[in-house]
Amino acid sequence: MTAPTTLHPDAVALLNTLDQSQPGSTVRLVRLFAADAPALLSRIELGHERRDLAEINQAAHFLRSSALALGATELADAAFRLEHLEPSQLGSGAAELRLAQLRISLRDALLSLLELSSES
Repeated sequence: MTAPTTLHPDAVALLNTLDQSQPGSTVRLVRLFAADAPALLSRIELGHERRDLAEINQAAHFLRSSALALGATELADAAFRLEHLEPSQLGSGAAELRLAQLRISLRDALLSLLELSSES
């Protein structure tokens, strides 16, 4: 099996090892992430619209933690940048750019994770 390029190779190896000892575990983890991640993105987007930094920080933190656990480091980095958004950046072009980067990273991570779980 070849690892998708957006996932950290060590995490892919760990998921494969876990799946060998508990068949189907990778698929279950990916399904949980795929179910939760869009809701977290929606919370971040709503927080951005409302200029609610606490909501953005909390949802981005949860998304980053989940992404790191699955080896989606690009997504984790994008979530980190939103999690540490400065109050003065709310509503700015910089915040919009970070949000756009998060959307792209989430799409790429989901595609890579779904590919990985279909190979398991």
